[in-house]
Amino acid sequence: MNLYLHLTIKIINTMFGFALDTDNEPEIITLISDVKNIEGPSPIIYKKIRLISVNDISSLKSAIKNSSKTYENNGFIYLIDQQKNILSGTFISNIKIIKSRKNNIILSGFVWCHPKGYQKAWNMKFNDEIKEKNSWKNFEKNELQGWLVYTLRSGKFDSAQENINIQIDGNEFHNIDSFFCKLGEEINGTAGYFGRNFGALSDCLQGGFGVKSITELTWNNHQKSKKLFKTKFKTILNIFEEFNVKVSLK
Repeated sequence: MNLYLHLTIKIINTMFGFALDTDNEPEIITLISDVKNIEGPSPIIYKKIRLISVNDISSLKSAIKNSSKTYENNGFIYLIDQQKNILSGTFISNIKIIKSRKNNIILSGFVWCHPKGYQKAWNMKFNDEIKEKNSWKNFEKNELQGWLVYTLRSGKFDSAQENINIQIDGNEFHNIDSFFCKLGEEINGTAGYFGRNFGALSDCLQGGFGVKSITELTWNNHQKSKKLFKTKFKTILNIFEEFNVKVSLK
């Protein structure tokens, strides 16, 4: 008797949708398989974006052409799941069609960008690749802010922990962004968020991000972090001190 083993690998990717900015509930005009060059180093930047495999390209082109008369030619490229629920959106103003070929389009406009790595994190999420802590270690240094924004957008902060004690290890992160990646997971679990810069850390310590109060932070191998972070190390300590968090340096 021959035995056959059938393996099915299911890859679930995110999709995109385009909608005009109408100040009403978003109405998705068409679905898009992939979008290139939508991330950027600056919050707002003029750039060209490539839309790949647009489902209804004629409706998209017509909507953009007519929108300048009513909506000032602004719109959103939404990240959506398989059920077409909107997960997040990227706002684009002054949209123009630069090139159209078959079912692909190149647009230009002022883009309110997410940081590089944001889409990569969502793809990992939908491919079920974020199962345990430290998934962020698969990201390049310049992609870590994208990971941090993903954890903020995808995080659920229903429960509020009180008087918790946490530990971090200076051997497990090597720059400020990876410090925030590690801190977020030690406080809020896998893919957890607890700030992505110093202002955001202060906001998190005021409550509303899964924690009401932290009693003590134990910082193992802190000397390595102190050497790497320089003056920023003292800034971190000052923020915790401001919110009555005891920091034990080991």
